[in-house]
Amino acid sequence: MSYNRNSRREFLRKLACVACSGGSAAMIPQLRMIGSALANTKALTGYKALVCIYLSGGNDGWNLVVPFDTPRYNVYAAARSGVYTVGGANPNPGGLGLAQPTGGQIAIQGITDGNDASPSTNQYFMHPNAPELAKLFQPNATLSISKKLALVVNVGTLVKPINKTMYNQSAANRPPQLFSHSDQEDLWHQANTNGSAVQGWGGLCGDVLQPQSTGNAQLSSCISIAGANRFEVGMNTVPYQMSSGGLTALSGVCNPTPCAGVSTTSIRNGALNNLLGDTYANDFADEYGAVFQRGRDLYNLLSAGLTATTLTTTFLPANNSLASQLQMVAKMIKLSKAQGLAQRQIYYVRYGGFDLHAGMMSGNGNHGQLLTAVSQAMNSFYKCLGADFGAAPGAQNEVTTFTASEFARTLQSNGSGSDHGWGGVQMVMGGAVNGGKLYSNGDLLTGFPNQDLTAPNNFSRGQMIPGIGVEQYAATLAQWMGVTSMTDLNAIFPNLPNFPTKNLGFV
Repeated sequence: MSYNRNSRREFLRKLACVACSGGSAAMIPQLRMIGSALANTKALTGYKALVCIYLSGGNDGWNLVVPFDTPRYNVYAAARSGVYTVGGANPNPGGLGLAQPTGGQIAIQGITDGNDASPSTNQYFMHPNAPELAKLFQPNATLSISKKLALVVNVGTLVKPINKTMYNQSAANRPPQLFSHSDQEDLWHQANTNGSAVQGWGGLCGDVLQPQSTGNAQLSSCISIAGANRFEVGMNTVPYQMSSGGLTALSGVCNPTPCAGVSTTSIRNGALNNLLGDTYANDFADEYGAVFQRGRDLYNLLSAGLTATTLTTTFLPANNSLASQLQMVAKMIKLSKAQGLAQRQIYYVRYGGFDLHAGMMSGNGNHGQLLTAVSQAMNSFYKCLGADFGAAPGAQNEVTTFTASEFARTLQSNGSGSDHGWGGVQMVMGGAVNGGKLYSNGDLLTGFPNQDLTAPNNFSRGQMIPGIGVEQYAATLAQWMGVTSMTDLNAIFPNLPNFPTKNLGFV
């Protein structure tokens, strides 16, 4: 394949982002050229932001929400190799099951489907280490923060809806490279099963939304607080990267530029600006300079305002990377709204440690401890969007936060942990969320999946075949953001026509 000079320059423009550091802070994976761009001229109204919390390693969502009614709880406990217990007459340190809650815990964590309130047939509880999330979910009129969380059950990478028979009939019926961390993460970021794609669905949504959005054209609609990621790369959208500590200034030059007076710093700063202002015969050098200059311009645009932006909410847990990343997202949203920098923004944060082949139930970094951090950090973020953004509800109705993870874990224990699974449970949080509900197989509880290891939707170790495709999950969020044209949706999510439900209704 040959490329003309313009296409090479476009490639190098994006590739140069990888090499830039310091104030530029815009890193992306490698890109290939695509021949057309999505476009839509419909004007947007108001402000909206999506915040992706990526739980790296494969979160064990089947211990996030658990059937409580006795028949299904017994199936769950058997599939999880029994309830985890140490000491006593019957220790089971290899079990991965949570104990069925009793007494006062039921009032706090009991989850009942609105279509079937019978505790004998349809009731659930959340992991005891996530009480903040349980309260956000709980359909309780006495709690001001209730019904702000939805649980999307058994979602995963799919080409189309399948069962075990279809899975075994043809490799074309299933996603490529199942159970591989890197490959499945890419497919989640892309929301399609094209293993060679380089764009992500967040970036492609940015391609559609940015031309419709008023604000500062310098600032990308996609902002990462967690480094390079495929999710935010579009055909025209290049994500802007920050750290949880904010912007990184260049050493030995003026920040922001220019600087007054004559000094070693100002001379060095002038020399740098001259280098950046030159036109180079070499395409890579030319585009590197352009991207570097864009980074300096963005630093100048954001630095003073971000420094002046304060929050009163205490983010918990203290000294936790997820909490720190979400705190920076809150500051950027507050700044963006105050200065009118954008109408639509897509943020990416990341929290690791979920690849628990061992130590799932005990030891430092176990699943319960990870969920404690996630629960507290998400709760802090939601509270901040209210308390630090003016009159109630603040920005809570304008920001939707969702989780993603490459896969769940096997239901069956491997001795002290579990291995790579498939379909899992994801969370969606926000004032606009139709919360207090479980969404499964495209509708409100058409069926919580059967967790029996011999069930038709299950493999022998408890790798659940998803009932909801990532495309459906992501397309629901994209539509809330304003990507409503089916032409655009089908271009971003090429497998979406294979699924009967295009919008799951949780937001």
